[in-house]
Order: sequence, then C-alpha cells, then structure tokens
Amino acid sequence: MRLSTRRYLCLAFIFFACGNMSYGYCEDAMHYIYPRSQSVDDARRSDVIYLMHEALKITEYKYGPFVIMPANVNANYKRAIQMIREEDRITVAWFDTTKQLEQTLLPIFIPIQKGIVGYRVLLIRSEDKDKFVDVGSVEELRKYKNGLVSGWVNEAVMTANELPYVTGINYEDLFKMLAVGRFDYFSRGLVEAFTELEDRVEEFPDLMVEQHIVLHYEKPMYLFTSKKRPELNKRLSEGLMMIIEDGSYGKIFCRFHGESIRKANLSERVFFRLKSDLLLPSAPKEKKFWFDPYKNSCQQ
Repeated sequence: MRLSTRRYLCLAFIFFACGNMSYGYCEDAMHYIYPRSQSVDDARRSDVIYLMHEALKITEYKYGPFVIMPANVNANYKRAIQMIREEDRITVAWFDTTKQLEQTLLPIFIPIQKGIVGYRVLLIRSEDKDKFVDVGSVEELRKYKNGLVSGWVNEAVMTANELPYVTGINYEDLFKMLAVGRFDYFSRGLVEAFTELEDRVEEFPDLMVEQHIVLHYEKPMYLFTSKKRPELNKRLSEGLMMIIEDGSYGKIFCRFHGESIRKANLSERVFFRLKSDLLLPSAPKEKKFWFDPYKNSCQQ
C-alpha cells in the first residue's frame, strides 16, 4: 500500500465514519480522537486507525454513530498522555505498554499489530552491509550503536542488553543521523522498516534494510483511553474482539503488513532474543493475539 493510499484511508474516516456527516454535525456520536502523525511521511500506524474504524463500524448497531479523526494539535508521548487524562483533546491513543501507563490510563489488552513491532530489523547504510553479515551474537552487535528517541520504551531494552545507542530529538531526525554516520543502525519493527525506506527513498537512497539479523523482545502495544471515558474503551474493545473472531482482524493485518513480512525473509535470518520486562502479567496469553514468525498466515 503506497503512502498516498494510507494517508487517504486515515483522512477518509473523518468524513465517512458518521454517515457522510462532518465532525461538526455529529455531536451525538462517540468521538475517537487520536494523535496526529509525527510528520507528513509518518504512516506507521495507519493500520491501527483502520482497525479502530472497523471495530467501531461493526458495533454501530449497538452504540450508534461515531467519529474517528486525528487531533488538531501535535503532541509528543508525554503530552498525548496528559491530553487523554485531562483534556479530551485526544480520546484514544496507541502506546507501548508499561506498568505505569496501565495504571494511569485505561488499556485494551489486545496487542495491536499482534506484537510484531517486537521483531526488529535494522536500517543501515548500504556501505556497511558486509560487516553486519558477520554479526553472530548480541555480544558482537555491541560493537555498533543503535539510534532511538529518548523516552522510547526500547531505550530500557537497549540498556538492559548493554547495547549502546545514540538518542535523537524526534523520529524523523533519526533517518538523517543514520545517513550521516551518527550511529550504525536504526532498529525498526519489521512491518515499519520497508515502508519507511520506501517513503524516503529519494531523501535517503543509501539506506537499506539489513538482511541477516532480527532482534526480538516482547513489545505489546495497546490502545488506551481515559479512565473517565470507559464507554469509549468498552465499545472499542468489543469491536476489536468481534473482528478478531470473524477473521477480519487477520485479513487487515495481512493487507497492511503481509508484503513487509515476506520481504523480511525471516526463515533466512538469525534471531537475537533480547532481555525485556515489557511483557507484563496483564498481557493476554492466547496465541490468537500474537504474531508467530514460524507460522506466518500472511505468506502467499
């Protein structure tokens, strides 16, 4: 799915989710306002927005009309949490879960994207591809530096595994920092890496997805609402379970991510299991909620 199509899908929900009525003429609807993208090239969670739309649509018979749309302001991670808790300017958001976050907000314990962003491939400079082929262990990977934004949950994972890293101010800066050699690799969810490079190929033609390594740690991402708005949480939770049970969830997952999974060629990669405390006791145990790299239902 090309970027323009993904953007269209995200924006279309503003107008079609409420019976072709615009936001201003839908006061009786349940309003799901999610964080804006980090930049014009950031389409990382377009599938999550689509899933929310389908979950709300399938529950329309029970809960009535809804509006789903991006917030009218930019917000970083901490600001988005505050806006959900206190202001209602954002009413739903997706976050990598933490114990504190689960206490602060109201989570839906369904791993969005099936936890697949915990399977990480590396963006590297093309000139460096040969040296990564020789990396056979986490210990050997410690010779190189990762890039991430300070405050991301995987910062703790890198620290726990003694993997050095360099921090940037924001997501987009990390591509520039990698390109000019500020660090050696940028670990990305395997469903993020290929589309991210495709969308930036003109600006960063010398970056590539490394073809030998997969880092893995549990990294569940949930949808969260305010504890003051349990009705929003209840509807979305019910809808997501309904589209999981009828098979729609799996089809949407493969529609958005099947191509990237196939490109990753997981059977030909070495897996480095990283220590992590991100999988909390609250996480669901059933296999239907999680991506299985050894039983990939998205293979053609």
